[in-house]
Amino acid sequence: MSEVTRNGGRRAARKRADVLVAACAVVAERGADATRFTDVTAATGVGVSTLQYYFGSREDMLIAVFRFAAQSDFDAVTPRLAGIGDAWERLLVIASHLTGAVGSDTGWRLWVESWRWALRDPELRAEVLGDYRRWHEMLASIIAAGVADRRFGTDAAPMDVARQALALIDGLALPVALGDPQVTGAAAGDLLADALGRLVLLRSPAL
Repeated sequence: MSEVTRNGGRRAARKRADVLVAACAVVAERGADATRFTDVTAATGVGVSTLQYYFGSREDMLIAVFRFAAQSDFDAVTPRLAGIGDAWERLLVIASHLTGAVGSDTGWRLWVESWRWALRDPELRAEVLGDYRRWHEMLASIIAAGVADRRFGTDAAPMDVARQALALIDGLALPVALGDPQVTGAAAGDLLADALGRLVLLRSPAL
């Protein structure tokens, strides 16, 4: 492959990624059902024919948005965990990210939209369940490490605790995404920290 071909491919990939970032914002604002190619064109300046070239149909574009948003969420939290050794602090990083206690709630709005579409689309449903498995596995590994370090006192299976933890996160993130004035991102973070501490039977760090 020539250098020109490689560079052209990289530019095209970056352009498609830029379009997906903008499309994520459009879908988060308008909802998947109301998003058309023309809405993304208005936000990006990229023509409808180019969007069709990138994605195919409107439905394919929306599924690409859901995939991109899910991967972006995972990619965003991973570097935040780097250098943090304490299992409790790692758990709080994930919790604050997923509840929107930090940053934008765009990702969570897209997550809700992906749930709706997954109910009707078996392929997307499998991907959404796969995303859940990734989060469950990440949480379970942190919980297992916390138990091994005697930071957590729970004797339940780490995967069971991980499923309960993510259920708590989902339950508190929804009112944040809906704009409930009584459950802001910060309030959700505080409530979640308290609930997670009880769930894992948090212990004081060893001196």
